[in-house]
Amino acid sequence: MNLTPRWRLAGLILSGCLQLCAWGYVRHLGDLSLHIHQLWWALVPILAGYGLAAWLLHNAAQIPRATLIICAVALCSRLILLDTTPSLSDDIYRYLWDGRVHTAGLNPYAHAPDDETLTRLRDDDWSRVNHPELVTVYPPVAQWFFYGVYLLAPSVTGMKASLVVCDLLLILVLWRWLKARGQQDWRVLLYAWHPLPVLEIAGNGHVDILGVLWLCIGLLWLRHRWRLVASWALAAAVLSKMIPLLCVGVFWQRLAPAQGGFWRRTFNPRPRLMLIWVPVLVVAAYLVFADAGAAMWSGLSAYATRWRANDSAFGVVYALLSDPKPGWEWDDEALLTARWLCLGLVALVALGTALRRADAAAACSSVLGAQLLLAPTVHPWYLLWLLPFLVLRATPAWIAFSWLVLLAYEVHGSYRTTGVWQESEWIRMLEYLPVYLLLLWGVWTGWRSRPRNADAIATSAG
Repeated sequence: MNLTPRWRLAGLILSGCLQLCAWGYVRHLGDLSLHIHQLWWALVPILAGYGLAAWLLHNAAQIPRATLIICAVALCSRLILLDTTPSLSDDIYRYLWDGRVHTAGLNPYAHAPDDETLTRLRDDDWSRVNHPELVTVYPPVAQWFFYGVYLLAPSVTGMKASLVVCDLLLILVLWRWLKARGQQDWRVLLYAWHPLPVLEIAGNGHVDILGVLWLCIGLLWLRHRWRLVASWALAAAVLSKMIPLLCVGVFWQRLAPAQGGFWRRTFNPRPRLMLIWVPVLVVAAYLVFADAGAAMWSGLSAYATRWRANDSAFGVVYALLSDPKPGWEWDDEALLTARWLCLGLVALVALGTALRRADAAAACSSVLGAQLLLAPTVHPWYLLWLLPFLVLRATPAWIAFSWLVLLAYEVHGSYRTTGVWQESEWIRMLEYLPVYLLLLWGVWTGWRSRPRNADAIATSAG
């Protein structure tokens, strides 16, 4: 359909208004854990506005003011949920608690929230801090972020506002990255209008966005060959949350020398010396909190070994290995073995990104997507790590996953009414089956389109 720029702009405005009306309805719902099905229905017009806007702007000539409208709708949608009470996660209360402990001059890695020596720090929200028996799991840069926010605005809204600032900065970074890659500006809409950032940052307030921001800044600086500051940004991302460790291979490959054969391009350490800053800064940051001793790692260890929720491939691996004793719900040995096996598979994918020349966005989405499919715990906000790379290089399977993961919130409704955390196998099948089918379809089409012989290779190369 040959639409004029004016009609496309009008359609974009209509799409934005459709989204904002839906977000207004979501705000009206209040406690979303009691209205999961209504939330899903609200996502229908949000998806419609998202899809219509992308269709109108795809392959269209530059439309005046389109980027401004995209950013305005993104800002307004986040403001709608900014002052609401988080109802699908209580992580933000742990952030505020860690900030309060830190501002009191204490080490958040040394004291769990239920430590009797911290009784004087408790307030009305203390009972909402999750897992009060465990010390914090959040790395040092996240801790300093909590500390700074608590000094300036010690409230749920203050913490969420600070995270939304990171979210908006990420939109700016993605826009600059699109410019650097020669891609169309409108593609920033694929992140800015997606419901995940609105729900999980403006609504529930998750610190993952801090790490995502630093990772994308590092990759953008790496594209500009600013190697030193790119390494610092990668270290900051790792110190916000550990997940970016999986992307070290992408940085390694992007720093490959321009000339030379496979071995020189892949293994020559000289152009990669700046990456030494990553372990140096990570170790230095943790040394600041070293007075906590071995207790520093107890919270992270508990998360790594005990947590399990909304998994897919990990669940299959565990089911193949498990043989629980009579009366036991879990086979602890099989659970640990499954974790190590899946971690090993993710490590192989990460290693592959260091050995194979590939687009940075494609490489990051591959390794982060593999981690999500093989992880024992996949909360919806974990997809925030994958979402920015879909702006740069859209993959149908990951796009579908970023929407379908919102089905995982179904467990909150049953938990609030029954007090039992029981995930639905039907919901999990609806969430993951399309993702795996799309991945298989991508592999199949890629295999079918490969050059079949030397003549085809020569033709495609010429």
